[in-house]
Amino acid sequence: MSRVNFVNEGSPAKAPDLAAFTNYLTSSGWILEDADGQTSMWRPQLSGRHDKIRVVLPVTQRVRDYMERIDDALKALSFVEQRLPEEIADDINFGGADNIAVRLTPDAPTGEAPLLLAYSAISALKNFVVASAASLDYNSLVLPPRRPQRAEAYASQARLSTQPGSFILSLALPLADIYSDETDDSPPVGQDTLVDVPPQPFGRKVTNRMLATTRKAQQLAEEVSEGDRPISSFGDFLPDTPNATELAALSSLGGPEHDIYQIRFAKSPLAGGTAEPALLRVTPGQQRILGEAADYLRTKQPRAGVTVTGLIVRLFREGGFGRGEAVIQGVADDSGEARRYRVELGELDYNEAVRAHADGLQVTATGDLDIRGTRRSLRRLTSFAVIPGLEDES
Repeated sequence: MSRVNFVNEGSPAKAPDLAAFTNYLTSSGWILEDADGQTSMWRPQLSGRHDKIRVVLPVTQRVRDYMERIDDALKALSFVEQRLPEEIADDINFGGADNIAVRLTPDAPTGEAPLLLAYSAISALKNFVVASAASLDYNSLVLPPRRPQRAEAYASQARLSTQPGSFILSLALPLADIYSDETDDSPPVGQDTLVDVPPQPFGRKVTNRMLATTRKAQQLAEEVSEGDRPISSFGDFLPDTPNATELAALSSLGGPEHDIYQIRFAKSPLAGGTAEPALLRVTPGQQRILGEAADYLRTKQPRAGVTVTGLIVRLFREGGFGRGEAVIQGVADDSGEARRYRVELGELDYNEAVRAHADGLQVTATGDLDIRGTRRSLRRLTSFAVIPGLEDES
């Protein structure tokens, strides 16, 4: 059996710069307590059970043991923040990043996983991020075939790594995205400036959405499993209801066999709040129900912005004027499958459909795809046009 093997030495791939580390401490609520020309000592601003914890940094990066001192400082922060040192290092290096980690449970040595499981989990993580980011701008239980550009661009900013353990995929999600309002002359992270993170940056909204929908999906899956609610309850559009792509991603994180997995959400203190990481355990039974729910939504819920291209094979209207119905034998851009689609047309478009049918020309129509049993209809058309033939182009 093919396996993927990741090696992780247990320390950050890139130790943060000293200036970036200092700015992180200041921005996340630490106070400089003492400096003696060789080191600086920091304490938490808020009093409590971490009163005795101190972070000690050298005053220059040119000391021999810089890596060791940074490693000790990250471990101290890790104890206070209840995050892994690697997660905090990513947070600092990104200038603000939340973390989502997935612990898989393959029947394989530590650090190894079957290729199909690793591929399924990584693909699902990417789809999960894109779907949650897209949902911030698009309220629908079934996302359009073309994802919003901002969602795809944000997913490309995320960074995947592995952590020590059975098989852990760790995803760093930057708080800011390339669409954030930033001035061109903003100094880069690491210079003498505090980390400038807005109160509710785009990345934090994505993290909050992913956590909320995971909890909601688990709740609904349990209620369906116990017979308290039907699978159709996933179609009730309520706050935090996951869309079909999010459901499919949560179903696929456990791989083709739906192995049990844990998913952990750890938030950066740079965007406010000191919430402890949230750890959720998704069972095989829940994963199967979530997959069924995704299929249900995709077959029962309208899909917006679907374009069908094909030939007119049937026409009908009562009388010689007015609105009418046409059937297009064609391919939808969201599935690539050749099927028949019914469309209702106004008089002008219907007359164009008659001409296309008589001349054997293809048409293109865009609207909301509605599937009921084997019947497919495009409703609320936004466009309808006849594709010119060669004789029309001469």
